Amino acid sequence: MPTALKQDVSLEDAKRALSEALGSGYKMSTKSDSSFTVHRSGLLGVRVTMAWAEGATTFRVRPEGAILVLLFNAVYTAPKVRSALVRAFPQGR
Repeated sequence: MPTALKQDVSLEDAKRALSEALGSGYKMSTKSDSSFTVHRSGLLGVRVTMAWAEGATTFRVRPEGAILVLLFNAVYTAPKVRSALVRAFPQGR
């Protein structure tokens, strides 16, 4: 389920805001001009993909990993990252 904000957010701003919201236990790494990963450890992580259109930014947060790790990331890590995005940009909701 995508998370949409009614404001333009750059990839670097999103990474910085998530880093502040999630704390030092999470690491960010850029994958492309429109996506980055958020990892808590070598196994626990999600991919955040961004799309921009007419003054709005849409985030898609998808879990990564093998089957059991994927399930954990879907239930725990992805919702935590989605929630942090919403908290990081309250003015865009």
